[in-house]
Amino acid sequence: MGHGNRTPSAALVAVLSASLLAPGAACHLDSLLSPPRGVHPTGPDSLVQLRRDSSTLIPTGGSVPEPSIVMRAALRDTGLTGPVRLELEIQPVGTDFQGQATAASDPTSSGAHAYVSVGGLKNNTGYHWQARVVDQTGARAWQPYGENPEDAADVRVAAPDTVPAARLVFSGQPTTVTAGTTMPPVKVAVVDGQGNTLTSYTGSISVSLVNAGGATLGGNPNDVPVSAGVATFSDLSITRAGGGYRLSATSDGLAAVTSNSFAINPDAPDHLVFTVQPSNTQPNRPIQVAVHDHYSNVVTSFTGIVYMGFAHDGSPLQNATLEPGGTQRAAAAGVATFEDLKIDQLGIRYTLDASTNVTKDGTSGPFDVTP
Repeated sequence: MGHGNRTPSAALVAVLSASLLAPGAACHLDSLLSPPRGVHPTGPDSLVQLRRDSSTLIPTGGSVPEPSIVMRAALRDTGLTGPVRLELEIQPVGTDFQGQATAASDPTSSGAHAYVSVGGLKNNTGYHWQARVVDQTGARAWQPYGENPEDAADVRVAAPDTVPAARLVFSGQPTTVTAGTTMPPVKVAVVDGQGNTLTSYTGSISVSLVNAGGATLGGNPNDVPVSAGVATFSDLSITRAGGGYRLSATSDGLAAVTSNSFAINPDAPDHLVFTVQPSNTQPNRPIQVAVHDHYSNVVTSFTGIVYMGFAHDGSPLQNATLEPGGTQRAAAAGVATFEDLKIDQLGIRYTLDASTNVTKDGTSGPFDVTP
């Protein structure tokens, strides 16, 4: 049935470029009319089917591992000088031809060469196809491809049996929160190679900090059961402030995956800490006081005033004073610096008290004021 593969004639060759249309959505071209009187083009010559590289021949009844093929044809003219095009109809085996084009080339002039790519073919499916020539005078009769019965496949799509490897993805990324605060639920999904959630997957997933820097991951980060392809971590928290944190998700038999980066911001101001203590040996060394939250993170957003006074007056008569000009400093990024703080009396075992209006006080270590 059909004429098979013939030797190309030295006549008009048309090249087509078209996409396969879904069944029932065929092109109804204005030129598909009953042929008028006059000269008609002959049928397509040397119909061949090729792999998508446009050069590897697919034998009649052969298979391809990808969902696309290329059709090539030579169109022989009988003296017409106008444009000619080729129309194709391709159907799954078992579906009768409808006599309507599912792909058509652009008009082509004598001597042109081109190819038609047909995509969207289904895996494990056989197809048969037919072609016809159309010019301004009308359409030639359809000519089936191949010398095989139309209930046999001209070409079959048979992609290799590959089961895309399951992999992990963060479907709900960790977000920046305040230290000690439970972050919004973090979700890790098990998906296939196309990103589809594998709802039948059973197992558990764990998460951990990639670059902890001394931080610990609170909540329940280990062995969370997968439900409908997703593990949900609903109570994660970190108390150590910092930036550039990431989570790593792991599950038995699957490669680990890393989340987007996120940060942990300090909590509210809670207490003061002397980060640079008063010194006996370096009397002019600046004293520094940091504003900490409940988790001992420096509250970098704090820019209020820190006040300095005695916690213990180490002078013999306990009548020492601090020079007033050095007893108040505004914090910068949560740290107040007191330069050249002066005490007017000699003494031993002095201690200083740092305070703000919103935190617990902080007390320095002991120091002496000597001649």
